[in-house]
Amino acid sequence: MTETIDSSPPPEKPDPHGTGTTATATATDSGRLEGASKLRIFSVLGVIVLFSEVVPLQYTMIGTAVQKIGLDFPSAGNNIGWMIIILGLVGGATTPIIGKLADLYGKRLILLACSIPFLAGSVLCALTHSWAMFLVGRALQAVAFAMAAVAAGLIRDLMPRRMVPMAIGVIATGFGVSALTAPLLSGWLTDHWSWRSLFWFLMVYMLVLIPIFWLVVPESKLKTRQKLDWLGSLLIGGGVALALIYLSNGQQWGWGRPSAWSYLVVGVVLLVAFYLWEQRAADPIMDPKLLRAPRVAIVLAIGLFSNMIIGVQFYAVSYMAQIDEKVVKEGTIAGFAEKAGIPVDAMRQGLIFHGDIGYALGFSLMALAVHLTTWQSIPGMFTGPAAGQWATKVGLRRPYIVCLAVMTLSMALYALFHGSWGVLLIIGIVYGLAFGVYYACANNLVIEAVPQEQQGIGASMLALTQSFGSAVGTAILTAILSAHTYQVSTVAQPGAPAQTFDIPQVYTDDGWTIGFWAVAAAGVVCVLLAVVMKAGRTPATGGTLH
Repeated sequence: MTETIDSSPPPEKPDPHGTGTTATATATDSGRLEGASKLRIFSVLGVIVLFSEVVPLQYTMIGTAVQKIGLDFPSAGNNIGWMIIILGLVGGATTPIIGKLADLYGKRLILLACSIPFLAGSVLCALTHSWAMFLVGRALQAVAFAMAAVAAGLIRDLMPRRMVPMAIGVIATGFGVSALTAPLLSGWLTDHWSWRSLFWFLMVYMLVLIPIFWLVVPESKLKTRQKLDWLGSLLIGGGVALALIYLSNGQQWGWGRPSAWSYLVVGVVLLVAFYLWEQRAADPIMDPKLLRAPRVAIVLAIGLFSNMIIGVQFYAVSYMAQIDEKVVKEGTIAGFAEKAGIPVDAMRQGLIFHGDIGYALGFSLMALAVHLTTWQSIPGMFTGPAAGQWATKVGLRRPYIVCLAVMTLSMALYALFHGSWGVLLIIGIVYGLAFGVYYACANNLVIEAVPQEQQGIGASMLALTQSFGSAVGTAILTAILSAHTYQVSTVAQPGAPAQTFDIPQVYTDDGWTIGFWAVAAAGVVCVLLAVVMKAGRTPATGGTLH
């Protein structure tokens, strides 16, 4: 049975702000900063946000540099997307365990613990010249993906109740380190040094914040007295990992090959076993009744499908914009000429390119930041906190439906119009508005639905489905793109028939278009689920129901 350790004083007086909660900690509360000065409250909030913002920061910085990094790892081939996929795979497998550990041993302690593998992974990625070891480094960084979920739980424990919806909106979109600084910094570092400097920066960022976090942020006094369900942890972690391996490699291996789909079968079996085990476990990772409850299950399902959109949008726009059509063609011609031992001009007449890559803007990382990613990120900084505040008046369901509909519309627009940076900029700004609202609503819906003593694992289950969705979306896109590679053919000559070759890591316009339509379909599912859900129809309370 789950027992909450109460180490806080009993309530003394009514809440002066009229929220229906007490001004001091309750029996299920722990060190809440009711009555603290505004400077104290916002200092704690600011440091938590900056510390957890390393997750979107590294995602933004590395995600925009995928094409550049791929050039240094030619052995990766069409598997270059694995540097993003592995984040969802490892992050998804470890997040439930880390979230539960946060409920058991303290959220501040676990956040600090997550920084250690992140530091190790950053150093490894910065130094290695091996694709396999680079993926190991990315896997270590992925452990930090649980930080956002744990940080949301820490904010729920520490912030005054009236501030929780707004504070969750802030942590959802950050203070601009990832939104404003990351794209520009990524471009500047890569243009002046190399992509390796991105990982050195992430290491320094974390090293600076660790002592500040230690000194400023108090530990939550709310801890759950129970044992960690190691069997359940292994079952859900292994199930998620195996299923993602199949989804990520099915196109390359062949979807129907027994050696491929056996990963999926075993993964699904483990996930079913996890659910059955949790129903009988003395100390389940998360109460199975909560997982079945529509107020939780629908939010998790939307998290899965919506993050297919989020993962694909970020990966696709950045990747497409950095392809340079002239460089691709001239580089291919030069390579054939060198291999054949003939002049480049002569070889130019003997090659025919197949497919359209008119989307290729040829942007450097800095140009990408200046023209697209920075402007796309800014709106969410304002709409996230605003959505949290709005929800205290109208509930979470209404802004949730609106943002999901806008995200879906954005994917349809990307599918139809992605040939110029001006159009991409407009669509990106519209998408960015919805992006901030989504994360504020999703995290607040979990807070409203889950008891406080299970907040760490509740937020982690949301993070799990979101990571899984991002990885699935990227894997689906990769499979589509692999079937639409940009190709070049030699001109047939006597004794030398024409041959066609794929140009590695370059894909036709049709591939990107189909990919956007695929995730737009996932968005339609999200909207339908949000329309029928009953949760979020009353004003958000910051979790006072629990």
